[in-house]
Amino acid sequence: MYHKEYILDLKEIQLIGFKSFADKTAIRFDQGVTCIVGPNGCGKSNIADAVRWVLGEKSAKNLRGSNMQDVIFGGTVDRKPQSYCEVSLVFDNTNHIFPEIEEDEVSMTRRLDRKGDSKYLINGQVSRQKDLVALFHTIGLGKEGYSIIGQGQVEQIMNAPPERRRVIFEEALGLLNYKNRKEEIERKIEDANENLYIYRQRIDEVERRLGPLSKQAEAAREYNEYNESLKINEANTYIYRYENAENEKSKFKKDITSISDKIISLNTQIERINRRMEENREKINQADITLTDLNDRRVELSVGNERKDGELKLVRERIKTYRSQIVAAAEMLLASKTRIGEIDDETALTTRKNSEATKRVSEIETQTEVLRAAVMALDKKIEVFEKLSDENRLSQLSSADEIAEMKKNLGTLAARMEATKDRIEELSAALKKAEDRKERLEDELGSVRKDMKNLRSLSSSGMREFEEKQEEAREMQLAVNDLNQDLFNSNGQLASLRENLEMYISLKNRFEGYKESVRRLLSVAKTNSDVGRHLKGALADIVSTDQRYEKAIETAFGGAMQNVVTPSADDARYLIEYLKRTNGGIVTFLPVSSMRPRPDSREIQRALDERGAMGLATQLVKYDDYYYNVISNLLGNTLICDNIANATTIAKKYGNLFKIVTLDGDTVSTSGAMTGGSTRRDSGSLLSNERKIQECQENIARKQKYIEKLKVMIAQHERERQEAEDAVEALREKYQGATSEIAGLTQRETALTQQLAEAEADIVTYREALNELKRKLQELKSEEENSALSEEQIASRRMDAEKQMENQRSQCDSFKEERTEKSELLRQLEIEYAALNADIKKQHETIERITAEKEELVKQILEMEKEKEEAQIKLDGLEAEEAEKELTEEEKAAVQEIMDQIAALSKEKEEINATQVALDEEKTQLQETLTKSSDKRYKCELEISKIDTNLENIRLRMEEAYNLDYEGCLAFRKEAFNVEEAATLITALKRKITMLGAVNPNAVEEYEYEKTHCDEMTTQREDLQKAIDDLQAALDEIRGEMLRIFNEGFEQINENFKVTFKELFGGGKAELQIDYEEVEDPLNAGVEIVACPPGKKLTKISLLSGGERALTAIAILFAILKARPMPFCILDEIEAALDDANVDRFASYLKRFAEETQFIVITHRKPTMNQADTLFGVTMQEKGVSKIVSVKLAEVESKLGAGTVE
Repeated sequence: MYHKEYILDLKEIQLIGFKSFADKTAIRFDQGVTCIVGPNGCGKSNIADAVRWVLGEKSAKNLRGSNMQDVIFGGTVDRKPQSYCEVSLVFDNTNHIFPEIEEDEVSMTRRLDRKGDSKYLINGQVSRQKDLVALFHTIGLGKEGYSIIGQGQVEQIMNAPPERRRVIFEEALGLLNYKNRKEEIERKIEDANENLYIYRQRIDEVERRLGPLSKQAEAAREYNEYNESLKINEANTYIYRYENAENEKSKFKKDITSISDKIISLNTQIERINRRMEENREKINQADITLTDLNDRRVELSVGNERKDGELKLVRERIKTYRSQIVAAAEMLLASKTRIGEIDDETALTTRKNSEATKRVSEIETQTEVLRAAVMALDKKIEVFEKLSDENRLSQLSSADEIAEMKKNLGTLAARMEATKDRIEELSAALKKAEDRKERLEDELGSVRKDMKNLRSLSSSGMREFEEKQEEAREMQLAVNDLNQDLFNSNGQLASLRENLEMYISLKNRFEGYKESVRRLLSVAKTNSDVGRHLKGALADIVSTDQRYEKAIETAFGGAMQNVVTPSADDARYLIEYLKRTNGGIVTFLPVSSMRPRPDSREIQRALDERGAMGLATQLVKYDDYYYNVISNLLGNTLICDNIANATTIAKKYGNLFKIVTLDGDTVSTSGAMTGGSTRRDSGSLLSNERKIQECQENIARKQKYIEKLKVMIAQHERERQEAEDAVEALREKYQGATSEIAGLTQRETALTQQLAEAEADIVTYREALNELKRKLQELKSEEENSALSEEQIASRRMDAEKQMENQRSQCDSFKEERTEKSELLRQLEIEYAALNADIKKQHETIERITAEKEELVKQILEMEKEKEEAQIKLDGLEAEEAEKELTEEEKAAVQEIMDQIAALSKEKEEINATQVALDEEKTQLQETLTKSSDKRYKCELEISKIDTNLENIRLRMEEAYNLDYEGCLAFRKEAFNVEEAATLITALKRKITMLGAVNPNAVEEYEYEKTHCDEMTTQREDLQKAIDDLQAALDEIRGEMLRIFNEGFEQINENFKVTFKELFGGGKAELQIDYEEVEDPLNAGVEIVACPPGKKLTKISLLSGGERALTAIAILFAILKARPMPFCILDEIEAALDDANVDRFASYLKRFAEETQFIVITHRKPTMNQADTLFGVTMQEKGVSKIVSVKLAEVESKLGAGTVE
């Protein structure tokens, strides 16, 4: 038991701007009971709210507001709103209940301004809310316990779930500090476990890196060793090459002089052969002209004949087709007519079945209605007889009780009747009160539901708008993401295009793809104006074509693509002399003034109409008119065709009179030779390079324009996204406000619904009790009137009731058996009804399907008959046309005569061509020899260049790799150095370095760093694990202590509750129970309340009346106070539901406990006021502003006794 000297007194409450207390208000409390009274709406409960607020309440709803700023005085018509509010609780600390505070008076203050800034102060010093609340918890005070019990909170305590009810007892027993400490340790353990998991993840990650790093460090060490050896050997190789370069070059220069003389002799022989071949070409050209004329006549005749022959074949093919169509149409007509007959039969059968099923459905519907009516009639009869049987059974039982009761209590009937009448009057009054309460609750519940409906309507529309805006913002974000990704990809593509452009320009500037002699000449021409003015450029540079024709045109040009175009023959001779002087190799020149054009023949013009012909080569290339002679000479009489099949067909038809090249590069020459096959795909095409440069430039321009457009779109979308997000945020705040209001109203609705259900249950209970009492009263009167009846008469009446019950039971069983039979028949009919309806539906679908099929077939028959007639008409016309298409004998003879002339002339041409072939072979051999000599000379030149290049490469290698020049390399010179052995060693070292792969030069340092880091984290992980173990031990200790304190204190409260319940109810029994069944943790076990008022059976608290429930909660309050007196306790109209007798009992009990606890009671009830030591009145002299008036009743009584007060 606690003693008064250890209890803390609340001396004063100071309010500034809190709710309706606009002015600074101080309320000083004495020991004992202080009552606060006043009319409704004057602000009495605001005093309880103020105390709860200082105790740490965070929920504005529990303070009867929508947000925390609502506790600040909001102003009136005559007053401005306050900018802040402040409440202070002043305690007497003379006994130093707060040992850490030395002062004898402790002031706990909470302050809030309209910006939402909140402060907590202890004796004027700013403190944390956590510290202030912890001080309250040490003396058993808290915002959720029994220290403050507000309006409606009694019901919430009784209705709360068991685990929520446990918190009240924990707070009363001073366990909240333990609980906070326990939760803090649990949070620390959870945080530590998360950190431990992070450490483990990091250690695993570092350990995974250590393995590869170890290998990389070993590789780095080997690399350094190999690289040092490589540097020494490469340095000595450079010294050797540098000192022996001139000797090696002089040998190759002698070979170049000898080869150059041989090349001059070969060029003379080739020129002689070229003159003879030119004479033969003149003869071939003359023969070609004659052959062209003959071929024109042959083609003219052949084309006519072939056309007639083709038309004849076409006519015969069409005749065959129409005959097949007529036969097929006849067969389809027969099949369609047969199917129509089948459909008609199927339709008739289905219609008949449908009619029968429909008739049966109608019969079943009639039978079903009759059976249902019969079953309902039987149900009513069974119900009547069962009710009569129950009444007779009750009557029988009543008779037996009457006999026993008459024998035992006949003399007490008058007393029982009087007691029953008194109880009827009490219950009638209670029923009237419960009905009034129900009506009031229904009105309030209707108002709450109306407000909820309005708010939900607003919330629903707001939620839809919120979701739409949220979706819009999300779509905008996705669009921005897509555009950013597109921008990223486009920038990557632009960079790739620029790289390609640089590569193609570099290829063009370096003349890649040309043979060495041409490349060297073109390079010189760029820098040497004397050479450059004598040439126009390579042939590939002055022509272009569409991409699809590039391969064909390059093939048509052949080796001429490497030729160099000059203005005149003199320019060509100058360049040849220059090449000779500079040993520049051999280049073929095309002088514009000397080249003779080769016009396209008439045959090739006609061949353009043939299948597969794409165009003349001269027309498919683009070039300046200045070069017409060159292009016409090289591409004249050349046809471009799509593929080799069409090319061979055209060549055969026109007797190989012109050259044909396909898009794939296959060639059919005038000699009949065919060249083709697979070629290596090569990006170094001479014609394609310029096109690729232009395409890259165009693509870069387009891509840059597109990127700028993307940037504008991203900026626009970003603005729209931000606007959408701002709208979403505004709607979210609006929706959350409405949701908060709905949540408050929902909670109020739940409470009201519960209270209404309780009121309705009370009304039902009272009505049932009244009916029962009235019935008992009537029975007592009957018993009194008929007390003269003998026991034999009662027994006879009982026998009659038994016989009547037997007859009724027999009839009832008969009705039940008949009902079962009819119900089974009804069920069978319903099953048949459902099956028939399904069949009818299926038959309807079948009729619709086959009717549609029949209509389609009729339509097809009409169309086929029409097609058949049209085909027969066309067939008759074609058979007549067939006879007109046959060739005459004269037409065949004319063609043969021309063919004989062509054969003779072609033979003569072939003989000349054979001579040309022989000369060409001789020329080829000479050119091959010339090429080999040129190549040999070039190789010698290349070797000289290679010596210089290799020496330069070695120099650059030494400079770039080791930052060494020749003088620097001398420091590594070996006296006994073998260059061949060094080359082998260098190759082996490079191979070893290559086998090492990519070497991380920092691997050794990284490995050491990671290893140290891993060891440090392992130590930290072990320290963290030890800390977790220590925290777990502390948690186990706190849990054990909490369980011990709770169990001991709860047992004492439970014993006190049994006593206070009996004293407040004047009897009965009650107890508190801990429910351990459905929880694993005993600290979470809920508290059940079991109460049995006098004269009632043990039942659930939910079945108690409102007054009984309130009195039970008050009994728990006094049980807690008896076990652990609180410094003070604020009660806000908790006795409102009690009748006057119970209020008297409550007030007396309150006065008794006031010796240990300071009570502040907000009340309207006079018995409670009568027990007050001090009385405060709350008034609103000024509308909306509360004022305090105080009276000490003891002083008033003493003055009244002395006669000094009127």
